[in-house]
Amino acid sequence: MRFISDVYWDVGKRETNQDSVSLQEVSVKGRKVVFALVCDGIGGLEGGETASGFVAEKMTEWFYREALVMLKNHKRRRKVEKAGLRVLYGCNEEMIREGKKKGIKFGTTVTALLLSGRHYFLWHSGDTRAYRMKGKGRLKRLTEDHIENAHTLIRCIGSFPWKRPDVKSGCFIGKCTFLLCSDGFRNRADEKRIEELLLPETIQRREQIYKRLKEMAEYVKRKGERDNISAVAIKAE
Repeated sequence: MRFISDVYWDVGKRETNQDSVSLQEVSVKGRKVVFALVCDGIGGLEGGETASGFVAEKMTEWFYREALVMLKNHKRRRKVEKAGLRVLYGCNEEMIREGKKKGIKFGTTVTALLLSGRHYFLWHSGDTRAYRMKGKGRLKRLTEDHIENAHTLIRCIGSFPWKRPDVKSGCFIGKCTFLLCSDGFRNRADEKRIEELLLPETIQRREQIYKRLKEMAEYVKRKGERDNISAVAIKAE
């Protein structure tokens, strides 16, 4: 299994960047393993960048400290899923405690992806998104936005009482491209443009991924997007 990946992170037209991203690639017994994450701090609350950075840091620490060991020891899928959930639950509890001390609320969305061989694991809360592109016209959104009334976020990590993030896992066959992104990246882009961005047959090098992510960011800014813009793309073959 071969992976090609890169990150794009842009403040957009905001004063601060409340998005956080993570992209880690390691080898376990000669097999490539990739961990990717996008968090979007909630702008209507205080400390959005602190919230997103905290969850990104804790999940990345978990990847190195526990997830890699579990994969190396061939732990069952459910154990890996639950282990990731425990970290997010711990983040939620710690952020609520810290918020009560300071008299504030702060929270973040999270979409995290773990790829190992032909298997993937996905943890998701909020309106950041994950997509998978298997070929022309075969774009699939892997996450559902946790919003109501078009704009109101009803699930995240930190600012609300605990609501279990969505968790899924599965296998994939053949070449495909995964995309994790904040709402600023995809709000003003239709799915046809995202399909063109992710078409696996046209991606050969890491530099191509970065260039395409940047072109998409410039496109949505021209369309009037003002939010932070973050994305991670991984081609698997």
